[in-house]
Amino acid sequence: MKYDENIFKLPESIDKEKYIICTYFCQGYTSDLLNLVGSMAIEQTTGTWAPVPLETPEVRRRHGGKVIAVHEIPCYEFSMPEAEGKERMAVFQIAFPFENMGANLPQVLTSVIGNISMSGKLKLIDIDFPKVFTDGFKGPRFGVEGLREITGVPKRPFIVSMIKPCTGATPENAGKLIRELAMAGIDWIKDDELFSDTDYCTVKARAKIAAEILKDVYEKTGKRVLYSPNITDRPDRMLDKAKMCKELGIPALMINTLTVGWPAMQMIAENDEVDLPILAHPAFAGAMYESHYSGISSHLVLGKFMRMSGADIVIYPCAYGKVNIQRERYIRIAQSLLTDFRGMKRTFPGPAAGVYQGLIPNVANDLGMDFSISAGAAMHAHPMGAAAGVESLIKAADATAEGIPLEEAAKDCEPLKVALDLWGIGVHQDLFDLKK
Repeated sequence: MKYDENIFKLPESIDKEKYIICTYFCQGYTSDLLNLVGSMAIEQTTGTWAPVPLETPEVRRRHGGKVIAVHEIPCYEFSMPEAEGKERMAVFQIAFPFENMGANLPQVLTSVIGNISMSGKLKLIDIDFPKVFTDGFKGPRFGVEGLREITGVPKRPFIVSMIKPCTGATPENAGKLIRELAMAGIDWIKDDELFSDTDYCTVKARAKIAAEILKDVYEKTGKRVLYSPNITDRPDRMLDKAKMCKELGIPALMINTLTVGWPAMQMIAENDEVDLPILAHPAFAGAMYESHYSGISSHLVLGKFMRMSGADIVIYPCAYGKVNIQRERYIRIAQSLLTDFRGMKRTFPGPAAGVYQGLIPNVANDLGMDFSISAGAAMHAHPMGAAAGVESLIKAADATAEGIPLEEAAKDCEPLKVALDLWGIGVHQDLFDLKK
């Protein structure tokens, strides 16, 4: 490809408020890196593998992708002694005209990581959106501050648990567990991601029971506990279920966001008739971000896109638990959910998958106090029972928020002492068969 001023630009030469700027990592065999990157810019905007009559210079100028940066790694200048016969690596940026797609996340992803996602080792590692794009997204309806106000938890980390077993529970059995956890003072109870709308336990049946239980718990304790049924389904049925839950008095919702798509969650989050907090589950996320060489970076999949699309809490892997994720990546996801983002409310990061009482100070050291702990085994497998699991987690969270060592806090809390004796304080990867 010869130099084309309609394709290759300096970053300073474009109006960044009119472009969506994407950063990529690529690795592969190529004798002409500039040609490869330029071809991707054209492939995803105005052109194809051969010239077509209507792709005029004016069309390329206005609608074509602009290559604004190409950085080979290492940054070879006069020769490539290490690269002969080897794959080359590069980080590059393409600016895509906003007018090609509008404030439409599915169309953006089609444009920036569509056909080229099947072209070899290529990963979308970041997106810088213009304000005109993010203005089309309301973000979380409640966010960190809203959830703290609803539940009366002003400072400490949130404690979230889920119905176990993952499948097979009847509405009555689910109700018993919801009552036990709610009476123990839990902040949020969610369905398991595998617990859906089945013949033996419909969303409506368990929502009716849960709404009555939560009302009774509030009258007895003054504690507002959130319960979020899993409404994951076809988008039209999701909306029907969300409205039904609202009518029954259910205080929150859960969605397996990545299997239905971010826009489906956004539709629910922005619906004024629904008006409920949403917990986003990460099922399917690994298929999108785990490869070093393809897909989309985790801080976009579980961070920025979730927040834009209205999640109030996002569950995702904790670096110290049973699922593999780099510590820097789990922190970066949290930063994407919590840092200033054009006026959008902050989303609670929800580190999960093997989190126990003794890990709460580690997570707080990484993220601050605005996070939720999603505990399954640390609650339900507590030797003294699930209610003791709740008590021990809340005690650990309170102690962490007050700067009190867990060993000290456990002196007047037997459930916490039992948990620390069983699972320890700090990181213990040997607890998990998945890490052996």
